[in-house]
Amino acid sequence: MAQQVDRLRVIVSKGEESFADAVIGGLDRAPKTLPCKFFYDLEGSRLFEKITEEPSYYLTRAEREILAESADEIVGEVGVELSVVELGGGNSVKTRLLIDAILRQQDRLHFTNVDISREYLEDSARALLADYDNLEMDAIAAEYDDAFDLLPPREGPRLFLFMGSNLGNFSPGDAGDLLCRLNSVMDFDDALLVGIDRLKDSAIIEAAYNDENGITEAFNKNILARINRELGGTFDLDKFAHFARFRPEKGRIEMLLVSSARQTVEVLGRDFGFKQDETIQTEECAKYSRPQFAALAASVDLRVVRSWTDENEWFDVYLLRLANGG
Repeated sequence: MAQQVDRLRVIVSKGEESFADAVIGGLDRAPKTLPCKFFYDLEGSRLFEKITEEPSYYLTRAEREILAESADEIVGEVGVELSVVELGGGNSVKTRLLIDAILRQQDRLHFTNVDISREYLEDSARALLADYDNLEMDAIAAEYDDAFDLLPPREGPRLFLFMGSNLGNFSPGDAGDLLCRLNSVMDFDDALLVGIDRLKDSAIIEAAYNDENGITEAFNKNILARINRELGGTFDLDKFAHFARFRPEKGRIEMLLVSSARQTVEVLGRDFGFKQDETIQTEECAKYSRPQFAALAASVDLRVVRSWTDENEWFDVYLLRLANGG
């Protein structure tokens, strides 16, 4: 369904997995898991914004540094009369650097933003429209794969954005599947801009997910609070501890909630038992070396056209096109 509000069209997918089904399915598994996509209700999205301001969380700062330095160069590589499609853009703070660069070369811009949280998506969209008179927007509340069938008609070259190391939230196999799906909707003159957290010293990576002010802990536990709010759960948040560790053999950080006692939790009328020290995995974040990411892109017929990095060489932004796009 679609709702027209001034220069904003809101589209809501009906195809996504329900929160209830995902929670019950994840708690039934051994080991237990909860999908990280459900972090981002309104409260989770606000907490994540606070995480990005923490000194130890270098990812957002590094990516912003790259875009502040190179946005005009990036846009110049893509073409003219662009439209933009962003997957998981959140509050679009960094995206504004690219919007500004695009609007320095063209009079108007159509921007499609995709995010799973409708409320947060609409708030972000309206904030952008308030600041840019020459912007028109589609806001698609959907999972990524569902969103591809809801994109507006193509009227020229598109710049797809998948920033913030969001691709790292997928296993390498699932990341390849998503890039393959993107390949299938891209045309020869479209481009894809991807932000990738680079492999580096594990202490730097782990510090980013264990901030001293406990905001990441609150963010992680918010998924339990959301289960309590929306599904009548009985999680005692004080009986779960936040834990994040880097797994060098897998090239990823894993974020967990650890039960501090033997306990039983009820969700939707079902009981789920926890042993002491039993974990719920809530997120994994893959980190890539430059050759690893180039190989991943090539495996789904995408080629790296250009790349940019920050001063510390901790984070990379890649511009990709179809391998057979000329």
